[in-house]
Amino acid sequence: MQVLIVLVRYKIALEQSQTIRSLSDTFEREPELLKSVRLLIWDNSPVALENPQLPFVFEYRHSEKNAGVSGAYNYAMALGESIGCPWMLLLDQDTIVPDGFIARMLKYSRDLQEDERIATVVPFIWSHNVIVSPRRLGRFSTVHDIPRTFHGVCDWNAYGINSATLMRISALKEIGGYSEQFWLDLSDIYVFYMFHRAKKLMYVAGDLELRHSIGSMDYNTSMSPARYQNFLAAENAYMQLYRSRLENAYQTFRLLIRSWRQYKRYTDKEFSRITLRSFWQRLFCSRSSRMQKWRAELHSRDIPSISHAATKKPG
Repeated sequence: MQVLIVLVRYKIALEQSQTIRSLSDTFEREPELLKSVRLLIWDNSPVALENPQLPFVFEYRHSEKNAGVSGAYNYAMALGESIGCPWMLLLDQDTIVPDGFIARMLKYSRDLQEDERIATVVPFIWSHNVIVSPRRLGRFSTVHDIPRTFHGVCDWNAYGINSATLMRISALKEIGGYSEQFWLDLSDIYVFYMFHRAKKLMYVAGDLELRHSIGSMDYNTSMSPARYQNFLAAENAYMQLYRSRLENAYQTFRLLIRSWRQYKRYTDKEFSRITLRSFWQRLFCSRSSRMQKWRAELHSRDIPSISHAATKKPG
């Protein structure tokens, strides 16, 4: 087995998942791929599926508590290691897998097998008509585009979103896996930061691109205030834990600007109020008290998924 495909489900029927539908089409056209891949469906939904069925073989595992993507990927890491599988391909339930994508990722996994510097293979991903992955991180947590023409080894401080990333299992184990603290939001930022710190590299697959709708880029229709608040808490914790004092000072200023932009841009003014509260907390509450509150809230994980909220990474 060369690649373990990991799909994280949350409160959606399997037949409604764009990922499942596109994988089914892929395996129907290219059934020989099933000799080299294995599919794990990790279910974070409150209620487990009874006898789930698909037109191809898969393993289904239900998590009694929402373990987020970190729980799914850490379980997959251990599973992959136990069956001698060197790579895993991360997918969420809303990713459209294009023709030829699985075959190309299998080829990358074989071609790069011996180069243990390479921890990840990342295609270009478009959402809302902009490239959201991969991207380069600059000073003060600024984000910069990687040219669409780029192809090959990337030694910048860069990250890709989880979905559609091919990840070397031994490299993930070397950095300690995904963080249980960043169990959902910023899980990808955290893991790519740890790869960079460990001098592990990203390979940008410039010949591959996917179109994927990231609901967190649409505050007017997809994002809920509860979901945004969860993101903001993770963002602030990440800054406190892994960025410098100067970068944290700049982050405090950015929150004030973000609040103003959200007030002007979005119909629901609660997003602006949440950001403004975070700004005041960073000014007047101690770092230790903020971190203590964040860690206490980690135990509450019934957060609405973005794409199915009732009601971008923010810049």
